[in-house]
Amino acid sequence: MVSIPEIPGTTPMGSNLSETAVGAVGEALVAARLAISSAGRLMPFAPIADDGGLDLLVHDRLTGRSWPLQVKCRTKTIAGSKSILQFQVRKATFNAWPNAFLLAAFIDIHTEVLSVRRAWLVPMRALPAIAKSQEKNYVIRPSWSDNSCDKYTQYRCTTMGDVVQRLLAQ
Repeated sequence: MVSIPEIPGTTPMGSNLSETAVGAVGEALVAARLAISSAGRLMPFAPIADDGGLDLLVHDRLTGRSWPLQVKCRTKTIAGSKSILQFQVRKATFNAWPNAFLLAAFIDIHTEVLSVRRAWLVPMRALPAIAKSQEKNYVIRPSWSDNSCDKYTQYRCTTMGDVVQRLLAQ
């Protein structure tokens, strides 16, 4: 593996990325991991614009089924916590289609190997019932710890292979 040398006076890998850039990197990483983890059975497609809350449309090449995903990515936990993350879905772009999901992902972009550390696959129709409702957003705060037992645990996936299995079980 090629090591990227640190440049004096710079910050660690990925730490200068804006939220928009983290989202774009995360969506690309999630899309790649879905294709790889399904051995090519699932093919994610991205819309020209994601202003309707749809980041990826995942197509099952075997059955012809598809699932709209709204992808939210975070690279760090909330202040003061080692395991709690916060994900927001704008109410303006929220859509509770029966087969639509929120895929919230905790990603590691601070090392040479990009990875999805944890993911939560939440049916969009369930989101209003489990999220905190704010004026403009639905907010979830899951723990990525294997030992946690919060209301998001049932949606937690430890690998992208788990996400694939849950989608295919729909």
